[in-house]
Order: sequence, then C-alpha cells, then structure tokens
Amino acid sequence: ITMKKVFCLLTVFILILCGCTKPTRAEKSDVFTKNDNGDLVNELGTEYTYLANESVLHYFGELEFVGGVKGEDKISKHLDIPYQTGMFAIKNSDNDILIRHIPDNEWASIYRKSSLPKFDYSLNNCIRLEFVLYADDSNENTTHTTCQGGITDTTVIAEFLSDVRSQDTPDEAKLYDLVTKPNGELENCYTYGAIYGFFESEPNLAIQMNITSYDHLAYSISIEDNEYVLPKTWLKKIKSSSCTK
Repeated sequence: ITMKKVFCLLTVFILILCGCTKPTRAEKSDVFTKNDNGDLVNELGTEYTYLANESVLHYFGELEFVGGVKGEDKISKHLDIPYQTGMFAIKNSDNDILIRHIPDNEWASIYRKSSLPKFDYSLNNCIRLEFVLYADDSNENTTHTTCQGGITDTTVIAEFLSDVRSQDTPDEAKLYDLVTKPNGELENCYTYGAIYGFFESEPNLAIQMNITSYDHLAYSISIEDNEYVLPKTWLKKIKSSSCTK
C-alpha cells in the first residue's frame, strides 16, 4: 500500500469520526412539549414539573439555552426589551433544574425533573442563611452556592426565624418616620441586601429575604410576603459569618 493511499484512508477515517461526534447543546436544541398535566417533556422523554416562580424561589447561576417550548414564540418582549424564550439550564450543574422564560413575562419559572423526590423549599428546610449585599446580588453570582458562609446551625436558624417573626412591622415600629422628609418623601430608604436561605438538595436555589435600610438607623426584612423589623444584632451576626462582609 502506498503512502498516498494511507494518507487518504486516514483522512476518510478522521472525517467519519467528525461526522459521528455528538452535537453540542449549542448545535442542537430540544423542543419541549406540554403534556396533559402541564409538565414539559423534552425529545428524550424527560419530564419537568413546575416548581415555583422566580419571585418565590431565587436561582443562582449563568444560564444556557436548552430548547424552546412547542407553540411559543422564540423571541418575546417585556417593556419593549426583547428576550429569548424557552428552557435554560444552569451552567456547570446537572439538568435537574431548568429555568423557563415565558413570553411577555418579567418573571422566570423554575422547573424540576418530575422523577425526583418532592422538594420542600420552605424556610424550615433551609440549612444555611447568608447575607448578600444588594450590589453583589446577581443571578449569575454563584459565590454563595459553595462558600458555606453564613449561619449553618439549624437551631440558630430556627431561633432567627422565630425571633424575627415576633417583631413589629415597619409601620408599627414607625421606621418610616426615620426617613420621611417634611414634604412627605422618603430619603435614604432603600434595599440594602438580602438574606438567602439555602437548601441541601438543591444548592443553586434559595429563598430570598430582602432587607430594607432606613438610613442605617433601622432595618426590616421581607419573609414570605410579610415585613418585619430586623434586629441589628441578628443582622450583625449573619453579616459577620458571610463569606463577603
């Protein structure tokens, strides 16, 4: 056999291998179909069930497109800003959780594999609480999913939740009086950061509890659609244990 024939055979072999290479996610996307239960099923038959709205459960991680939902527009707008709809995976994690961007909706929806055990995302199931400044509060910031900062003692977590829930509301405590100008406008009243409650089984998901600062004279925290005064002692304790102060 001549060297020329060997070269040709090697070239053909390489081309065959290239042709057999599995398409990457960027090259091939799934099409998700809604079944009778309202769950979404991909082309391989993997079923995903709606878990929660983004306003209820926060996700951490950069997203990558997985596929569109059959019958939905691929591009939509919210407040005249275009965005891609469909199902997205969280990069560098498994595909147990998918994020769905629905047409004409500012909130994403979180879906989870239907085959997995039921996930209890109540605050009582949190294994860690960590404070994050508003300036660092981004979906793509995954620092706090693995840093293990914050309060990790479940007994202390229970004490925190019990104590905060016993506090007055900002109105009852007259916190707005601290930041109300003579003309009635509020001054230096803003979202200071958030305390996130993380879960053992789904580290990329967390409950977000926003903290409002009243000119740093007092603070309040939002827990399950209720607002409570946040004692400075608790805020100091959680901040001091976070991975970023």
